[in-house]
Amino acid sequence: MKQNIKTAALLVFDEKGFHQASIREIAARAGCSLPTLYYYYGSKERLYEEIVYEAYRNISEQIADQLPEGVPLRDMWFFSVMQRRLLTDDDRRVFRLAQKAMLGVDSAGAASEKLLAYEHERRSAERQRVLDAFRDPAFARLLLRVTDQMLLSALIEDDGLDQEDIRRELNLLFDAIERGPSHK
Repeated sequence: MKQNIKTAALLVFDEKGFHQASIREIAARAGCSLPTLYYYYGSKERLYEEIVYEAYRNISEQIADQLPEGVPLRDMWFFSVMQRRLLTDDDRRVFRLAQKAMLGVDSAGAASEKLLAYEHERRSAERQRVLDAFRDPAFARLLLRVTDQMLLSALIEDDGLDQEDIRRELNLLFDAIERGPSHK
């Protein structure tokens, strides 16, 4: 029953957002009573936190564990984009909800704060690696912005690009930056 509730809640939160989602609608979709839902989760906020924060964290850690260590930055970004393209529909929903919460578009207090703190910690080493690779921080910031957009696109939309297209785009980006005067 707990998994039914999580699946139903994920769909309702994705469709309506946290504030518009009704705990009654989630229970009805899950095929359970309100007392059953509250027994497992206690509140809509706790349910949202488990679905968005905890699931996002688990998926992010699985992705990170699959990345090869010590690879060049361009390969790291390629693997990251490809992993996100292979996520299940439910995993994509989790990422969408997490992005909305982190942007403050649809937040649920503590869950949003936890997401922001987790993401800041998770990304700090990655950002430092990029910053260390370039003398000019503007190049590093540009690279991070473009690759972040590629990662987001891989989650949200089917852009029709195959692996070779993605690899080619990343190579163009890195080659352009490396030819610039600021690369170490």
